[in-house]
Amino acid sequence: MFIQLEKGFYMVAGGDGGPGISCYKDCNIFLLEDGGEAMLFDAGSGMDTARIMENIKETGIKTEQIRYLFVTHCHGDHTGGLKDMQELIPACQVVASREEKRLIETGTEFELGLIAAKKKGAYPQDYVFRHGKVDLIAEDGQEYQVGGMTVEPIITPGHSIESVCYLVKRGGRRYLFSGDSVYKNGALSLQNCYGSSLEAYRDSFPKLAGLQIDGLIPAHFGFTLTNGQKHIDKALEYLQSSAFPPMV
Repeated sequence: MFIQLEKGFYMVAGGDGGPGISCYKDCNIFLLEDGGEAMLFDAGSGMDTARIMENIKETGIKTEQIRYLFVTHCHGDHTGGLKDMQELIPACQVVASREEKRLIETGTEFELGLIAAKKKGAYPQDYVFRHGKVDLIAEDGQEYQVGGMTVEPIITPGHSIESVCYLVKRGGRRYLFSGDSVYKNGALSLQNCYGSSLEAYRDSFPKLAGLQIDGLIPAHFGFTLTNGQKHIDKALEYLQSSAFPPMV
């Protein structure tokens, strides 16, 4: 199963709180294609990667077309499936920030937030994170070309130690793949675990001002294909006031 948002733009995974087209613990995973080249955003939990791969196959996009997998951050629901995907899509290069790379490759359960998440009941007690490998370090100001699309990382710590939002320019439109950094209506996601920091949110979030975002595409819950910047600006207003922003 998959959901087509636009021509060449698909949601190929998403569990509870999303479309329910893959394992309940998977974040929403997006697949974009243009000019015969494709890219993925995040890799899911690893609890049922085979189903995600089948969803990708059903779009008609071949795995050899997928040039990059862009990681927003290293929590289990986003990168637990990364090692599996690397084995199944060997030509795909994985992009993540420097600190998230460290966690992807060697992070402990404490650093991955898994100890706290398991105590909360958010993961099965026997869930094991499989460490993957990062090929390229995402940094501010870089630009990746995928067919006729460009991808620009924006380092936005707050939800995690060094989360990344990705600005995608595609067909004259601008999309922000925001991971868990910002959601519709200005909601943020602060967790009581390693690497999550309201101060970091305050410091990094001004980078997202004035980007003229059309589509705001978070990794959970709802997204919007129009007027995305107004949701980002609302979050920025919250962070500039003394009141706590809404959290998801």
